[in-house]
Amino acid sequence: MRLYRERYGAGGLYEAPVYDGIPEALQALRSFPARLFVCTAKPHTLAVSILEHFGITPLFAGIYGPDLEGRLDDKGLLISRMIEKESLDPTRTVMIGDRANDVRAAARHGIPTVGALWGYGGREELTEAGAAALCRSPGDLLSTVKELVRA
Repeated sequence: MRLYRERYGAGGLYEAPVYDGIPEALQALRSFPARLFVCTAKPHTLAVSILEHFGITPLFAGIYGPDLEGRLDDKGLLISRMIEKESLDPTRTVMIGDRANDVRAAARHGIPTVGALWGYGGREELTEAGAAALCRSPGDLLSTVKELVRA
């Protein structure tokens, strides 16, 4: 873990580019209107650095991640903290995630998940975890979220 963090902190965190179409998709979601939050397994300080590096921090109302000591490593607990701190109504909230862990953590709070098929998890993983909808590309994200919210 120490070696991983050293490498990641020395620049590795900036090597994964923002997916094509994500800034535009985030802007579209904000105009929905929606408040956007990041809820990540990456330590908070690193998540903030990554978002700042790519210039997308202003698109988010908040950024949530565990601390470096591992507190709130459980994404379900992290979501719970977000709900409380941001006064979120789970019935009016949607998670967008690319892994089964995202889907399961959100489901613990009654929050449906849009499975992002352009991410690391695949159709099978997201479907088996119980994603409420699947989205093929960032360009389809707004319409997918709108369909889910109307359902």
